Amino acid sequence: MTSTVLLVSAAAALAFIDWWAVARSNRRLEVIAKPATMAVLVTVAVVAGDAPGDVRVWLVIGAVFGLIGDVALLGRGETAFMSGLAAFAIGHLAYVISATLVGFDPLWALPGLAFMVALLGYRFVGRTVPGAHRHGGIVLAGAVAFYAAVISAMVLTSWATAAWIAALGATLFAVSDWVLGYQRFVAPLPGRNLPVIVPYHVGQALLILGLATA
Repeated sequence: MTSTVLLVSAAAALAFIDWWAVARSNRRLEVIAKPATMAVLVTVAVVAGDAPGDVRVWLVIGAVFGLIGDVALLGRGETAFMSGLAAFAIGHLAYVISATLVGFDPLWALPGLAFMVALLGYRFVGRTVPGAHRHGGIVLAGAVAFYAAVISAMVLTSWATAAWIAALGATLFAVSDWVLGYQRFVAPLPGRNLPVIVPYHVGQALLILGLATA
């Protein structure tokens, strides 16, 4: 427990540094603080709670691919974006497996389903996907739509564990990705990239802790 508290505290400190860097457009600091935050959260996935071995293995895989995605998205251009998208999609699928191994209660999944229907129905289908098509044609639009399906599965299975910490984390993660897609393919939002990075870090931390301790 003590090691988990220390690691989470370290991740929080690094996340605040990264948020400050994003707010100040300090690129040099951001490229260090962003992956460093996720690297510590990978360690949290390894040591937190007393999750069964199969749950923990997939949880760690999900966190590792989150780190890979973070590094990829620090790059510029569509190649970096697609690489990050692929890494995060794999990470989400690993989280899906981990959550399913924890347990699946269909009634608990319903709020997650309702949330994703609302989230994807609000400007995602009508604006973000068409925006992705304008930027990169059918391939990019298809990749974005597929990613939305994968993260929807992650939210549903996280809610279905009945672990509210994991459910809240998955929900914040989805919000972060919605904002990222909207800002990239439709229009910028106030706050630079803070509306992306803040719910992302909090979401990852809660998702990892929730599944590790469910």
